[in-house]
Amino acid sequence: MAFSLNGNGSKHKEEFRERQDRIALYFVNNYELANGEEIKEIKITSFRKDLMTGYWHCILLINGKYYADISENYEEKNILGASYQSDEFKRIKPQKNNTKLEAKIEYVED
Repeated sequence: MAFSLNGNGSKHKEEFRERQDRIALYFVNNYELANGEEIKEIKITSFRKDLMTGYWHCILLINGKYYADISENYEEKNILGASYQSDEFKRIKPQKNNTKLEAKIEYVED
């Protein structure tokens, strides 16, 4: 990221981190580990915007051993769902309504 004197850089970083928080919270509210293990740690290993589609793609590493891929519409901030190994995760129905992440999160830097 370029150096900025007008404060836009810190606003961008804050928004970038908020997007990652929103995706991690979405994941823990909608998915759980199939083996019953608690989700204790989420590492965001990749978070990038596809300029052609306008979607953000995020890869999560859960508890250091399970991967999930999530896409979010940039303009609408609408999360489309997750791709994952079906033997590692299962969808929670009805979804949880947590508003705060209990898991430790490690962010990817912009």
